[in-house]
Amino acid sequence: MVKRIVLGLLGLIVVLIGGTAVWMSIPFPYQESVTQNALVSDENVTVTEQDFIAFEPSESQPQVGIIFYPGGKTHAATFAPVMRQFAEGGQLAVITPMPLNTAFLGINSADQVMERYPLVQRWYLVGHSLGGVAAAAYAEKNADKLKGLVLWASYSASDLSGLELPVLSISGGKDLMTTKADVTANSRMLPANALWVELPEANHWNFGYYADELNEDKAVMAREAQVQAVIENTRRFVSERPSTASRG
Repeated sequence: MVKRIVLGLLGLIVVLIGGTAVWMSIPFPYQESVTQNALVSDENVTVTEQDFIAFEPSESQPQVGIIFYPGGKTHAATFAPVMRQFAEGGQLAVITPMPLNTAFLGINSADQVMERYPLVQRWYLVGHSLGGVAAAAYAEKNADKLKGLVLWASYSASDLSGLELPVLSISGGKDLMTTKADVTANSRMLPANALWVELPEANHWNFGYYADELNEDKAVMAREAQVQAVIENTRRFVSERPSTASRG
């Protein structure tokens, strides 16, 4: 009897794990036509799709590299139009697709990117939503490899408070997924000199190119305006003087 119960419980656990894996592997809808255009190389940006999606300035060797961890249930291409703009500004930008669209299964993906591009001198790790939580977990054990950590609509569940690592948090005042309460409750996990930028009219989905249907609150910042604000603050942070990041 006991054996039968145990086997039944084990079977239920397997079904739950399998169901969760299938659910996570199906990405949120995103603007495929827009993202596909961003994946085409031109005279300014060279795009490579292999293990990663890499955007490289065509005419120069970048000194700064930005590694991006997508959030849960997010296809890597969702952020292609965003990351391409960093390459247009002279930085290497690399999106790391995650196993089963789950960043926690690829926390150390940054190591592979760094090995692939040894000429880059300064690395910054950026993560959106659960990708930011995973990025913070990586930073906790690998702060010496990074010049900074950037959280988009995210927070750290790892204790980074004792690290001498520059951190920038960009959040949305109308984010219904990673709420202001979430960001505030976990603020103690970041270094005391972390920079905080709240975009009052920004939401969760307009950090990238998710489908418009996900925007429950229509009275939010226009996607292009939000993306540009996020890029501007992030670019300023990865410059030589990150403390000058705008307050939005």
